[in-house]
Amino acid sequence: MILVQISDTHIDAPGVLVYGKFDTSAALANAVKVINAMDPAPDLVLHTGDIASHGSVERYEAFAAVLKDLAAPVALMPGNHDDRGALRTVFGDTVFGGAEFGGRAQWPATGEFLHYVIEDYPVRIICCDSVIVGDSAGELCPDRIAWLEQRLCEALQRPTIVALHHPPFYTGMTGSSATGLLRGGAELDALLRRHKQVVRVLAGHNHRPTTAEFGGTIAYAAPSTAYPFALETGPEKILAATFEAPAIAVHLWIPDASPSGPGLVTHTLAIGDWDAPVLLREGGVRVFKG
Repeated sequence: MILVQISDTHIDAPGVLVYGKFDTSAALANAVKVINAMDPAPDLVLHTGDIASHGSVERYEAFAAVLKDLAAPVALMPGNHDDRGALRTVFGDTVFGGAEFGGRAQWPATGEFLHYVIEDYPVRIICCDSVIVGDSAGELCPDRIAWLEQRLCEALQRPTIVALHHPPFYTGMTGSSATGLLRGGAELDALLRRHKQVVRVLAGHNHRPTTAEFGGTIAYAAPSTAYPFALETGPEKILAATFEAPAIAVHLWIPDASPSGPGLVTHTLAIGDWDAPVLLREGGVRVFKG
Protein backbone atom coordinates (compact mmCIF):
# COMPACT_ATOMS: atom_id res chain seq x y z
CA MET A 1 0.00 0.00 0.00
CA ILE A 2 1.24 3.48 -0.91
CA LEU A 3 -0.37 6.35 0.98
CA VAL A 4 0.54 9.90 -0.03
CA GLN A 5 -0.15 12.53 2.60
CA ILE A 6 -0.60 16.15 1.59
CA SER A 7 -1.39 18.89 4.06
CA ASP A 8 -1.87 22.59 4.58
CA THR A 9 -2.50 23.50 0.95
CA HIS A 10 -3.99 26.86 2.05
CA ILE A 11 -5.79 27.55 -1.24
CA ASP A 12 -6.98 31.14 -1.56
CA ALA A 13 -9.33 32.83 -4.00
CA PRO A 14 -8.15 32.61 -7.63
CA GLY A 15 -5.39 35.11 -8.31
CA VAL A 16 -4.67 35.84 -4.65
CA LEU A 17 -1.18 35.21 -3.25
CA VAL A 18 -1.15 34.07 0.37
CA TYR A 19 0.81 36.60 2.45
CA GLY A 20 1.37 38.42 -0.85
CA LYS A 21 4.06 35.85 -1.76
CA PHE A 22 2.77 32.30 -2.19
CA ASP A 23 0.73 31.01 -5.13
CA THR A 24 -0.75 28.08 -3.24
CA SER A 25 -2.91 26.87 -6.13
CA ALA A 26 0.14 26.62 -8.38
CA ALA A 27 2.00 24.86 -5.58
CA LEU A 28 -0.81 22.30 -5.28
CA ALA A 29 -0.80 21.81 -9.05
CA ASN A 30 2.93 21.05 -8.84
CA ALA A 31 2.26 18.52 -6.10
CA VAL A 32 -0.44 16.87 -8.22
CA LYS A 33 2.04 16.52 -11.10
CA VAL A 34 4.58 14.86 -8.79
CA ILE A 35 1.96 12.47 -7.37
CA ASN A 36 0.66 11.58 -10.84
CA ALA A 37 4.20 10.77 -11.96
CA MET A 38 4.80 8.30 -9.13
CA ASP A 39 5.47 4.74 -10.32
CA PRO A 40 3.91 2.71 -8.86
CA ALA A 41 0.99 5.05 -8.33
CA PRO A 42 -0.30 5.71 -4.82
CA ASP A 43 -3.37 3.86 -3.59
CA LEU A 44 -4.73 6.92 -1.77
CA VAL A 45 -3.95 10.60 -1.19
CA LEU A 46 -4.90 11.77 2.32
CA HIS A 47 -5.21 15.51 2.97
CA THR A 48 -4.75 16.25 6.67
CA GLY A 49 -6.39 19.65 6.78
CA ASP A 50 -6.09 23.39 6.17
CA ILE A 51 -7.35 22.87 2.65
CA ALA A 52 -8.02 26.61 2.30
CA SER A 53 -6.38 29.70 3.74
CA HIS A 54 -9.82 30.74 4.98
CA GLY A 55 -12.65 28.27 4.51
CA SER A 56 -15.21 29.31 1.90
CA VAL A 57 -17.16 27.73 -0.95
CA GLU A 58 -15.17 29.77 -3.50
CA ARG A 59 -11.83 28.55 -2.16
CA TYR A 60 -12.94 24.91 -1.95
CA GLU A 61 -14.18 25.08 -5.52
CA ALA A 62 -10.75 26.45 -6.52
CA PHE A 63 -9.14 23.54 -4.65
CA ALA A 64 -11.41 21.05 -6.41
CA ALA A 65 -10.53 22.57 -9.79
CA VAL A 66 -6.83 21.83 -9.19
CA LEU A 67 -7.49 18.42 -7.68
CA LYS A 68 -9.55 17.23 -10.65
CA ASP A 69 -6.26 16.39 -12.38
CA LEU A 70 -5.19 14.04 -9.57
CA ALA A 71 -5.23 10.45 -10.82
CA ALA A 72 -5.32 8.77 -7.38
CA PRO A 73 -8.35 8.68 -5.08
CA VAL A 74 -8.39 11.29 -2.34
CA ALA A 75 -9.67 11.68 1.22
CA LEU A 76 -10.09 15.04 2.98
CA MET A 77 -10.01 16.25 6.58
CA PRO A 78 -10.66 19.71 8.08
CA GLY A 79 -8.03 21.94 9.69
CA ASN A 80 -8.25 25.08 11.78
CA HIS A 81 -8.38 27.31 8.66
CA ASP A 82 -11.29 25.32 7.21
CA ASP A 83 -15.04 25.80 7.51
CA ARG A 84 -17.12 22.69 8.08
CA GLY A 85 -20.28 24.11 6.50
CA ALA A 86 -18.52 25.21 3.31
CA LEU A 87 -16.68 21.87 3.14
CA ARG A 88 -20.01 20.02 3.34
CA THR A 89 -21.45 22.26 0.63
CA VAL A 90 -18.67 21.45 -1.84
CA PHE A 91 -17.62 17.92 -0.80
CA GLY A 92 -20.60 16.58 1.16
CA ASP A 93 -21.41 13.99 -1.53
CA THR A 94 -17.79 12.95 -2.10
CA VAL A 95 -16.92 9.30 -1.55
CA PHE A 96 -13.45 9.34 -0.03
CA GLY A 97 -11.19 6.74 -1.55
CA GLY A 98 -13.24 7.06 -4.74
CA ALA A 99 -16.28 4.95 -5.52
CA GLU A 100 -14.55 3.54 -8.59
CA PHE A 101 -11.83 2.22 -6.26
CA GLY A 102 -14.30 0.56 -3.91
CA GLY A 103 -14.29 3.44 -1.43
CA ARG A 104 -17.38 4.06 0.65
CA ALA A 105 -16.27 6.54 3.35
CA GLN A 106 -18.03 9.89 3.60
CA TRP A 107 -18.40 12.70 6.08
CA PRO A 108 -21.47 12.22 8.27
CA ALA A 109 -24.45 14.07 6.83
CA THR A 110 -25.38 15.43 10.26
CA GLY A 111 -23.57 16.26 13.47
CA GLU A 112 -20.84 18.73 14.27
CA PHE A 113 -17.70 16.78 13.44
CA LEU A 114 -16.33 15.72 10.06
CA HIS A 115 -14.85 12.39 11.09
CA TYR A 116 -15.03 8.98 9.38
CA VAL A 117 -13.19 5.71 8.76
CA ILE A 118 -11.56 4.42 5.57
CA GLU A 119 -11.81 0.63 5.54
CA ASP A 120 -10.76 -0.27 1.99
CA TYR A 121 -6.98 -0.65 2.28
CA PRO A 122 -4.54 -2.96 4.09
CA VAL A 123 -4.20 -0.30 6.79
CA ARG A 124 -7.39 1.08 8.34
CA ILE A 125 -7.47 4.90 8.52
CA ILE A 126 -9.50 6.69 11.20
CA CYS A 127 -9.88 10.39 10.34
CA CYS A 128 -10.57 12.56 13.40
CA ASP A 129 -11.88 16.13 13.41
CA SER A 130 -9.70 18.11 15.84
CA VAL A 131 -10.95 21.61 14.94
CA ILE A 132 -11.98 24.26 17.48
CA VAL A 133 -13.96 26.90 15.60
CA GLY A 134 -12.17 30.25 15.83
CA ASP A 135 -8.94 28.86 17.33
CA SER A 136 -5.71 27.84 15.62
CA ALA A 137 -5.14 25.08 18.16
CA GLY A 138 -7.24 21.92 18.29
CA GLU A 139 -8.78 19.53 20.75
CA LEU A 140 -10.21 16.07 21.11
CA CYS A 141 -13.15 16.65 23.43
CA PRO A 142 -14.76 13.78 25.41
CA ASP A 143 -17.27 13.16 22.60
CA ARG A 144 -14.50 12.85 20.00
CA ILE A 145 -12.35 10.66 22.25
CA ALA A 146 -15.38 8.39 22.82
CA TRP A 147 -16.04 8.21 19.07
CA LEU A 148 -12.40 7.30 18.39
CA GLU A 149 -12.41 4.63 21.10
CA GLN A 150 -15.51 3.04 19.57
CA ARG A 151 -13.87 2.96 16.15
CA LEU A 152 -10.65 1.45 17.52
CA CYS A 153 -12.59 -1.27 19.34
CA GLU A 154 -14.29 -2.31 16.09
CA ALA A 155 -11.09 -3.80 14.64
CA LEU A 156 -8.57 -4.67 17.32
CA GLN A 157 -6.40 -6.81 15.05
CA ARG A 158 -6.19 -4.53 12.00
CA PRO A 159 -3.20 -2.22 11.56
CA THR A 160 -4.58 1.30 11.91
CA ILE A 161 -3.61 4.89 11.24
CA VAL A 162 -5.20 7.61 13.37
CA ALA A 163 -5.21 10.90 11.44
CA LEU A 164 -6.05 14.40 12.66
CA HIS A 165 -5.00 17.90 11.66
CA HIS A 166 -3.30 18.97 14.87
CA PRO A 167 -0.17 17.10 16.01
CA PRO A 168 -0.75 15.90 19.57
CA PHE A 169 2.87 16.47 20.63
CA TYR A 170 5.01 19.50 21.48
CA THR A 171 7.10 20.35 18.42
CA GLY A 172 9.90 22.39 19.97
CA MET A 173 8.95 25.30 17.72
CA THR A 174 7.95 28.64 19.18
CA GLY A 175 5.04 29.92 17.07
CA SER A 176 1.40 28.84 16.96
CA SER A 177 2.40 25.36 15.74
CA ALA A 178 4.42 24.68 18.90
CA THR A 179 1.69 22.42 20.19
CA GLY A 180 -1.47 21.30 18.47
CA LEU A 181 -4.01 20.13 21.05
CA LEU A 182 -5.21 22.43 23.82
CA ARG A 183 -7.28 19.64 25.33
CA GLY A 184 -7.55 15.89 24.94
CA GLY A 185 -3.87 15.13 24.37
CA ALA A 186 -3.42 13.11 27.56
CA GLU A 187 -6.64 11.20 26.91
CA LEU A 188 -5.56 10.43 23.35
CA ASP A 189 -2.14 9.26 24.56
CA ALA A 190 -3.74 6.90 27.09
CA LEU A 191 -6.24 5.59 24.54
CA LEU A 192 -3.60 4.79 21.94
CA ARG A 193 -1.45 3.00 24.51
CA ARG A 194 -4.36 0.60 25.00
CA HIS A 195 -4.64 -0.03 21.25
CA LYS A 196 -1.45 -1.58 19.95
CA GLN A 197 -2.90 -1.89 16.43
CA VAL A 198 -2.24 1.82 15.84
CA VAL A 199 0.90 1.94 13.69
CA ARG A 200 1.01 5.71 13.15
CA VAL A 201 -0.61 8.99 14.13
CA LEU A 202 -0.65 11.32 11.10
CA ALA A 203 -1.16 15.08 11.38
CA GLY A 204 -0.57 18.33 9.54
CA HIS A 205 -0.58 21.92 10.89
CA ASN A 206 3.18 22.09 11.49
CA HIS A 207 4.15 22.83 7.83
CA ARG A 208 7.33 20.77 8.21
CA PRO A 209 7.99 17.05 8.65
CA THR A 210 8.16 16.38 12.39
CA THR A 211 8.25 13.07 14.25
CA ALA A 212 7.75 12.15 17.91
CA GLU A 213 6.86 9.21 20.11
CA PHE A 214 3.26 9.48 21.23
CA GLY A 215 0.74 7.04 22.65
CA GLY A 216 3.15 4.12 22.42
CA THR A 217 3.49 4.59 18.66
CA ILE A 218 4.98 7.08 16.17
CA ALA A 219 3.34 10.44 15.54
CA TYR A 220 4.21 12.34 12.38
CA ALA A 221 3.30 15.84 11.17
CA ALA A 222 3.51 16.22 7.40
CA PRO A 223 5.10 19.03 5.38
CA SER A 224 3.00 21.59 3.52
CA THR A 225 2.55 21.70 -0.25
CA ALA A 226 2.26 25.50 0.02
CA TYR A 227 5.01 26.98 2.21
CA PRO A 228 7.05 25.52 5.08
CA PHE A 229 7.31 27.22 8.44
CA ALA A 230 10.81 28.17 9.55
CA LEU A 231 12.36 25.98 12.23
CA GLU A 232 12.23 28.61 14.97
CA THR A 233 13.16 27.24 18.42
CA GLY A 234 14.31 30.39 20.23
CA PRO A 235 12.59 32.50 22.89
CA GLU A 236 11.03 35.09 20.54
CA LYS A 237 7.89 33.03 19.73
CA ILE A 238 8.42 33.54 16.00
CA LEU A 239 6.21 32.01 13.32
CA ALA A 240 7.59 32.62 9.81
CA ALA A 241 6.74 31.25 6.36
CA THR A 242 9.86 30.33 4.37
CA PHE A 243 10.78 29.70 0.76
CA GLU A 244 12.16 26.23 1.47
CA ALA A 245 10.89 23.58 -0.92
CA PRO A 246 7.33 22.39 -0.19
CA ALA A 247 6.87 18.64 0.07
CA ILE A 248 4.56 15.65 0.44
CA ALA A 249 4.86 12.57 2.63
CA VAL A 250 4.86 9.05 1.19
CA HIS A 251 3.91 6.24 3.58
CA LEU A 252 4.65 2.69 2.45
CA TRP A 253 3.01 -0.32 4.12
CA ILE A 254 5.47 -3.10 3.31
CA PRO A 255 5.67 -6.74 4.42
CA ASP A 256 9.35 -6.67 5.43
CA ALA A 257 9.61 -3.29 7.12
CA SER A 258 11.39 -4.91 10.05
CA PRO A 259 12.51 -8.39 11.17
CA SER A 260 9.22 -8.70 13.06
CA GLY A 261 7.11 -8.26 9.93
CA PRO A 262 5.04 -5.62 8.14
CA GLY A 263 5.13 -1.96 9.00
CA LEU A 264 4.71 1.61 7.82
CA VAL A 265 7.76 3.39 6.43
CA THR A 266 7.60 7.15 5.81
CA HIS A 267 9.51 9.25 3.27
CA THR A 268 9.48 12.99 2.57
CA LEU A 269 9.39 13.98 -1.12
CA ALA A 270 10.37 17.59 -1.83
CA ILE A 271 8.67 19.42 -4.71
CA GLY A 272 10.61 21.77 -6.97
CA ASP A 273 12.36 22.28 -10.29
CA TRP A 274 15.27 19.88 -10.24
CA ASP A 275 17.64 18.49 -12.83
CA ALA A 276 16.78 14.97 -13.98
CA PRO A 277 18.03 12.24 -11.62
CA VAL A 278 21.41 10.65 -12.31
CA LEU A 279 20.66 6.95 -12.76
CA LEU A 280 23.21 4.88 -10.86
CA ARG A 281 21.73 1.36 -10.85
CA GLU A 282 18.80 -0.33 -12.56
CA GLY A 283 17.61 -3.83 -11.75
CA GLY A 284 20.53 -4.18 -9.37
CA VAL A 285 23.04 -3.51 -12.16
CA ARG A 286 25.33 -0.50 -12.16
CA VAL A 287 24.59 1.73 -15.14
CA PHE A 288 26.59 4.87 -14.27
CA LYS A 289 30.07 4.52 -15.77
CA GLY A 290 31.70 7.64 -14.39
